[in-house]
Amino acid sequence: MGPASVLDQTFKITDLAGVLQYRAVIQGTNAGECKKPTAANDPGCLGITQEAQANQYKGVAVRMLGVSRVTAAGVIAVGAHIRIADTAGKVESAEADVIVAPGTAKVNYPIGVALSAAALDNDVIFAFIFPFVVKTAVT
Repeated sequence: MGPASVLDQTFKITDLAGVLQYRAVIQGTNAGECKKPTAANDPGCLGITQEAQANQYKGVAVRMLGVSRVTAAGVIAVGAHIRIADTAGKVESAEADVIVAPGTAKVNYPIGVALSAAALDNDVIFAFIFPFVVKTAVT
């Protein structure tokens, strides 16, 4: 991938064990803090860590907008919308819930689009990060 405009910000990781590189993190309790997700499809994604940080309350660079590497939780196709997959901050395809027929109420929190494909758990791929919300109404 060539040069790209990005928005990186440093946050303090509040998890006791820190966080791994290329993982999604969400807003922490206080301003300037981040933490690992509490569930799949967790709202409030801040972005993707650009480095590992093993120490609690130490700074970690987070890519909030732009092209980043991400760690996949399984198969992801090029062009698929992605979302938080688990409490480790891996990502998964969100296509099944982003493109859903009306009549099924759903709130989905995609964090971007895959720019390369993943075949296995722990594959590191490129993605364009831009968190957003998709709400599907019942009627």
